[in-house]
Amino acid sequence: MTPPVSPTADPAPSPAPDPFAGDGGPTPGQVAPLPPQQQMAGWAVLLLGLMLLAEAFVCVAALISVWTPLTTLTAERAPTGAPELWTVFGLGPWHLTSNTAMLIAVLAASGLGSFVHAATSFATYAGNRQLLPSWLPWYLLRTAIGGALALLVYFLLRGGLFANGTDGTATNPYGFAGIAGLCGLFSKQATDKLREIFDTVLTTRDGAGDDERDDKIQPTAPTSPTGAPAPANPATPEPPTAAEPPAAGSDSAPAEPQSAAATIPRQTAKAIESA
Repeated sequence: MTPPVSPTADPAPSPAPDPFAGDGGPTPGQVAPLPPQQQMAGWAVLLLGLMLLAEAFVCVAALISVWTPLTTLTAERAPTGAPELWTVFGLGPWHLTSNTAMLIAVLAASGLGSFVHAATSFATYAGNRQLLPSWLPWYLLRTAIGGALALLVYFLLRGGLFANGTDGTATNPYGFAGIAGLCGLFSKQATDKLREIFDTVLTTRDGAGDDERDDKIQPTAPTSPTGAPAPANPATPEPPTAAEPPAAGSDSAPAEPQSAAATIPRQTAKAIESA
């Protein structure tokens, strides 16, 4: 048996209408679009999208053009160091060694990974009409951050820091290009992994380093100008104290409150006596 519902109880609020319903937009669980004055301008959105597409085109073209010289250098002429000719976008030819070709491939692959990350974020926020102008530097620097991180990871791999049972001279272009692409795509996770490794490699024991220094700055509790300790919570008023009862044997006694009905007969009696 269900308990009766109080007639004064407020009914459950009905869900707000979905502004995207029926137009192929986001699901009802997503936030509403920003006002037009807060969104990125339409021409800026178009320009940013074209820039991302141009970035992907350059990275793909560079990776395809350098891949043939790279595989040739790493498979046949790596011991001799004889360079290969490389031409891209009608420019060149340049003489490439195996190391230079590997660096170009790493940068191009990391650019592709950064493009996937940035383009996915751009399409999501632009489609939801949530793209803010303040995020423009993030999209502009995404490729540079991914490329720099991929280069650092590549040098560490070639140096043998991450190698397990292999020497640092092994040059597998497919493996390095794949790792570089993942560094561009998951730059935050790659940075966290590098931090975890170097926290382990460069860790210090307890009591060493800064712990050995004397006369460190210690935090002190604030004090009032008079020297008395400051109250724990000065903003909280103290409760009023109750009035103390009169001492025993005292002539003064607390006056009892009298009602208006009780004072009327007394005034009438005084008037009769005076008459």
